[in-house]
Amino acid sequence: MRHGQKSKRLVLIRMVLEAVAADPASMGPLPPVHAAWKLLGRVQYEDPGAFEKILMHPSTGVWAAHVLRRLRGVGSSDVPLWTEVGYFHTLAAAAAVRAGVEFHTQVPVPDGGTLHLPSLGTVRLTHADPGGTRPFVATVRGAGRGVGSVAVVSPRGACVLLPDALESPLADWRPLPQVRATRDGHSLRLALDDTDPYASFVAGREPVVQNPQSRNRWQALTEQAWETLVRGQLDTADGLAEVMCSLVPLEAVMSGEPYSVTSPESFGSAMVQLPADATTLAVSLIHEFQHIKLGALLDLVTLTREADGALHYAPWRLDPRPVSGLLQGAYAYLGIVSFWRRYYPTASGQEALRSRFAYALWRRGTLSVLDGLLASGELTELGLWFVTNMRECLVRWCEEALPPRVESDAALAAADHLGIWRLRNSRPPESETALLTEGWKHRSPTRCPEARNPVVRADVLPRERPVRSELVRLRWEAPKRFAWLRRHPESLGATSTDIALIDGDFDTALRGYRRQVTAHPEESSPWTGLGLAAQGHGDGSAAAALLGRPELVRAVYLRLAGEGTPADPCALAGWIGGRHTEAAVAGPPPHLR
Repeated sequence: MRHGQKSKRLVLIRMVLEAVAADPASMGPLPPVHAAWKLLGRVQYEDPGAFEKILMHPSTGVWAAHVLRRLRGVGSSDVPLWTEVGYFHTLAAAAAVRAGVEFHTQVPVPDGGTLHLPSLGTVRLTHADPGGTRPFVATVRGAGRGVGSVAVVSPRGACVLLPDALESPLADWRPLPQVRATRDGHSLRLALDDTDPYASFVAGREPVVQNPQSRNRWQALTEQAWETLVRGQLDTADGLAEVMCSLVPLEAVMSGEPYSVTSPESFGSAMVQLPADATTLAVSLIHEFQHIKLGALLDLVTLTREADGALHYAPWRLDPRPVSGLLQGAYAYLGIVSFWRRYYPTASGQEALRSRFAYALWRRGTLSVLDGLLASGELTELGLWFVTNMRECLVRWCEEALPPRVESDAALAAADHLGIWRLRNSRPPESETALLTEGWKHRSPTRCPEARNPVVRADVLPRERPVRSELVRLRWEAPKRFAWLRRHPESLGATSTDIALIDGDFDTALRGYRRQVTAHPEESSPWTGLGLAAQGHGDGSAAAALLGRPELVRAVYLRLAGEGTPADPCALAGWIGGRHTEAAVAGPPPHLR
């Protein structure tokens, strides 16, 4: 995979070179692009390792893809084009610094004050106009290896000499922050890429520049996470250390799942929020490592062929996903399930409870997604083989026994998430809703239609927070917070009825959700809660409809109310879920079309 990514980078760099050569004016006041190409070629010849370090640095791929889009007119930016195209010279200068060769070049300083040398660090420069922020051109000279061998000179003549030991900070030189961890002879080294202008690849998510305190926090969590990975899954740890070279540090998260993301243009890197604990960091690293691997594989082979407009359910998201996104998520969660499976037998105390619940929840959810992928008709022959092998792993894992309470809570959280997703994203066919409405009015089961696939839509209804799922998760992850929320559910957006359901008081929950549905039938959460309460109460017909086709029950209910024939939601659900309409509520599996 790494060789494939190296080829991809070389092709991208060549494409940028040819695009700039075809439009020399795009280089602005900088030297011609072939000067940078020549310097890179010399570094590649004299020190292939230094060349490859810059070529494979994650931000190089982000820059190349971004600037190529700009040059082709399919991308835009407020940054002057010449400063972005001129980053070619910056890459060449960074490679030459690493190689210790003699060189002389000019580079853009886009913000008028700092020059970032990718994979190395940041130089602080004096602007041509004091206090200005306009971009300017700086000169970088290398005299070969030796004391003061690299100098960066601003237009006003201010000179910054880089130290020979580039990891050493100076007044005007800030090395790229690093975190390192070693356990039992296995090492991990990650750069915290917080000032590279092309480190971030998600609009609106900018890196947090590290100070000693935040960097120390990253260091401590990385050491603990690495110990967990080496102790529990050495094969995964070694692969991760081989592939991942940097993180783009985002703001800290105090609770819940931290945001993290990768890009196929940024092989070896991930944008990650600083998590609250080391176990969560270990999970985030594995999650993004899985995405990186699959992204590299998909650059070499084709696993999916997406049907036009087809969208699917993923238990880790509230929006519907195309098959490519579903496959990415399934492969990422296969890694997460593997982590929890190996971790929970060795964990103790609260960590053991947390990990068992996570293992129960995600093994079943990921298996359902793989079943959906196999039934979608959108996998290539190689994709079918790939997903089938993933499924074989999960089938074996799902046969491993866990405590019944863990399994039941995981099932409740999964059903709650799916129900809310269906209500938000799917709409039953109008003809089906109309026939069931008439059937209810006349109590005529023969008028009930056969089930047909609902129409899946994205982001049509407001996104509702799955608070019951969060409460169940907190029962296992943070018991003290859960105990407090039982007394103050409104602080999470939950109700006392939600607490009654989670406590197993299904009579109270049924009455509460019936009132909520009657008062606010347009909301999704009460309908799903009603189905869960009916299931716990033993009302199989109502539960079958409310959990299997909640969008259909709600559509019929709203149509009846609009026609002046209000219905009791439980009675209506029980009627739709009865044996005489069993086919109508069975519905499609979660991989909706």
